Amino acid sequence: MSYEDRFHLSGGEIIRQITFGLNDGIVSIFALLAGIYGSGQDDKVILITLLAAAVAGALSMAAGEFISGKGERDYYNHEIDQERLEIKLCPDIEKEEIRFIYQDKGFSGEILDTIVNHITSDRDLWVREMVISELGVTEVEDAKTGIRNSIVIFFTFILGSLFPTLPYLILLPFTVNPFTKFIIATIITFGGLFLAGALKKFVTGKNWIKSGLEMLLVGAFAFSVSYFIGLAIELL
Repeated sequence: MSYEDRFHLSGGEIIRQITFGLNDGIVSIFALLAGIYGSGQDDKVILITLLAAAVAGALSMAAGEFISGKGERDYYNHEIDQERLEIKLCPDIEKEEIRFIYQDKGFSGEILDTIVNHITSDRDLWVREMVISELGVTEVEDAKTGIRNSIVIFFTFILGSLFPTLPYLILLPFTVNPFTKFIIATIITFGGLFLAGALKKFVTGKNWIKSGLEMLLVGAFAFSVSYFIGLAIELL
């Protein structure tokens, strides 16, 4: 199999991306809501700001994911090409490197010779082994995977931002006390924070209640800091 064969997102990787986007969307937009409300802005200003921040944040996260992924792919592909060139120009030296790699793994004698001869008889396998050893990477995502990552980040960020934003959007046509709207949005968002934290169980393996409570604490801290900053600005 050629090293250029790429891998696709595993289930765990998709969950990681979903959790990352969801957490960031909830925390950042929730903190923004706290700051805006603390500064005494009216409901329409709050809603417009939250919607704009949600879209801008999602685009920024998706673009950042795509650019960083592309940079990583370019780096690894350059190193792979460099390794191919070294094998072509200095095969004896590179063969000895394979020997040292497998000696360090505990192989010796005829078994070591068999492994080295087998690997170096297949140029693609040889390159793969060298890249794994020197870069510590076994798989390089392709461009489609990078785009998929960006799309997942974008929509999960938007999904996360809906927890603090949706109450303002739904209650906009109704005459509801601003404080009541804020409390409703806060309660819903705390639920979303716990849910997002609980989902981390699939990535970290931690107890879902513990993960949920950790996320609640992070959100509460961001909420408190932003609220008091907004309140301080209002009092100036």
